[in-house]
Amino acid sequence: MVNPAEDIVNIWLQEVKKWFTISNVVVRKGRGSRGGRGKEIDLIATDGNGKYFWIEVSVSPNPRLPNRTQRLLEITKNAVDNFVDEKLRYLNKLFPGKKFKKLFVYSPKLFSKKLNEEKQFCEELKKHEIKVIAFNDVLNEVLKILDYMGYDVTRNYLFLLKKLRD
Repeated sequence: MVNPAEDIVNIWLQEVKKWFTISNVVVRKGRGSRGGRGKEIDLIATDGNGKYFWIEVSVSPNPRLPNRTQRLLEITKNAVDNFVDEKLRYLNKLFPGKKFKKLFVYSPKLFSKKLNEEKQFCEELKKHEIKVIAFNDVLNEVLKILDYMGYDVTRNYLFLLKKLRD
């Protein structure tokens, strides 16, 4: 399944950050390829200078939200659960000795501005050593610098969107 938000984050990492990326890394269950399909790591990246990043993306234009009293707790839990130990063990097996910084790209649409939920969410993820990045910021940075139509569909659409906005 294609996830446009993940594709846009991937373009941001490559074009803005100048990082090397691998997307949709399948964490296999069991031994070899017979173990079946397991969880998926959205993106892994390196800056080329010895730093490695594990990026998870959770963006929806119309998110289904839990009731107001449980919303922040559930959204935070879902974000943290993206970085499960099973995925970390797989990364450690693929890249022995490398330490990965965790990045989580989220949609600000999840939060009530009146209740200051977004700030609380960011602070809670920081306690779990997860850096948070608003998808709006990613999209704006990509649109600002993208100045060509690429070979992939996402870059083409973003370039057209940029030209329509100009």
